[in-house]
Amino acid sequence: MSTQQNGKGQQGQNDMTTQRRKNEANLRVALQYYSSYGKLNDDHSLEQVSAGLASLEFMKRNCPEGTKLEDFCIQSGQYFEYEQYKYGDIIFHYGDIGDKVYVILKGEVAVLVPRSESEIEGEREEISLAKQPFDYEMFWKNKKPIKQIHIEVLLAQTNSNVYFQNNVCMFKKVFQFYSGQSFGDVALISDKPRTASILVTSDQIFLISMCKKDFKILCEKSVLEMNQTLDYFVKLFPNVGRMQITKFIQFFHKIDFPPQQLLWREGEQIKFFVLIYKGRVEIKQSQQPLYQVSDYSFIGHEEILEGMQFRQYTCKTLDNTTLYFMEYEDFNSARKNAPDIVKLLIEKAKLMTSYLEQRKDEVKKGQIYVEPLILPVERRLVKDMFVIKSPRKNEIRSNQPKCLSYFDITKFNKSKAKPNNINTQQSISEDLFFSKEKNIKTTRSPSNFTQKISPINKQMKNILMKKFKLNFKFNALNSFQISACKSVYEFSSKSRFKTEPSIDN
Repeated sequence: MSTQQNGKGQQGQNDMTTQRRKNEANLRVALQYYSSYGKLNDDHSLEQVSAGLASLEFMKRNCPEGTKLEDFCIQSGQYFEYEQYKYGDIIFHYGDIGDKVYVILKGEVAVLVPRSESEIEGEREEISLAKQPFDYEMFWKNKKPIKQIHIEVLLAQTNSNVYFQNNVCMFKKVFQFYSGQSFGDVALISDKPRTASILVTSDQIFLISMCKKDFKILCEKSVLEMNQTLDYFVKLFPNVGRMQITKFIQFFHKIDFPPQQLLWREGEQIKFFVLIYKGRVEIKQSQQPLYQVSDYSFIGHEEILEGMQFRQYTCKTLDNTTLYFMEYEDFNSARKNAPDIVKLLIEKAKLMTSYLEQRKDEVKKGQIYVEPLILPVERRLVKDMFVIKSPRKNEIRSNQPKCLSYFDITKFNKSKAKPNNINTQQSISEDLFFSKEKNIKTTRSPSNFTQKISPINKQMKNILMKKFKLNFKFNALNSFQISACKSVYEFSSKSRFKTEPSIDN
């Protein structure tokens, strides 16, 4: 296992070196101009550096929607200021107030965070047993990586009790930034003190910086998205401190995928894991669907935590899906800063692994159609519920699914329609007429059964009845034409039947 991890680590180092050199080539012109002038104000200089700045992930991430990237780079380029440091310098310290964001044009820095009390006490006990006089580099030789020893020696030379006390280093390296990358924006967005120290590890480093005020004006989109992301993860990890969450989520990237998009195939090399923000994905193994997962679900982290090198299953999206993804190397760095979050991920990984094994057993036994982890929500539209069907022959209507008859539709439309003065007067006259007829027929006097209606009254009765029947047929036909549309497209075009789209959980 260690051989595989070393091989994978070497491959990651080679990829990082290749990317760093590519970024330095893209930023060569920008470095030339900023190192010569310190700050750029004229349009010609800004146009010359805009192509290089456009290659920066920092600029792509903060460019407002609807704005061309090169135009945004020209606008933002005038707010950058050139800075330069040498090997061993600390650009800012842990706990400082954040006042700038930095973009590296050339060089490397190490990200340092305080070590845990248990690590410090362990080293103190080892050092107390060492022979005197104590040689720091010789004592830790073959016990720590050479790069780590060099960093600790640099911190010892700062003559600060914050970084080095009694031959014990109080900080450790958790990550590094190189040419083309940015750092320092987390403290500006959250308005919190710096969560790490930045140490220069290359012979020299050349940067451009932007002050907090200009950053918040130009990069409003990034500030808003970062705050929304932080609120989302605070709800996801309610028992974890905001500072620890901030350190963890800075390595996450948000991305959208269409339906039926493969995230990875079974047998591929593990490069990242994902958190489903919104949408649904399906897990398959040997072309056999196992289960589906939806919002707030982590996928792929269990393989990283178990130290696997290749994917054990295939993962693809089922709906329009928004994901947060974190690369393999970034996760190894982030897990050192967020032990509480890692514990929760380990618990989720155990549940996912046990469920996966259970599904495998069910598939082997032929129980393929067992209930999945999350069922898709049934989408029932209005047009599906208002289909008018005639009753089948030789079947009782009450035993069939409930349908709307013509009379039901007419009655419904009449109940929702506003009263009309003419119809009101007509209904009053009809009520008076039928109430008069009722009185004639239900009176107790025997003579009333035999009394004759005058010719005028009989003529009036016929006129009213014809008028009533014609009006009833007209209203019924008119209502049916409004409600019972001839096609689905006609039906969906009626504004009063519009509904919000259904959303899968």
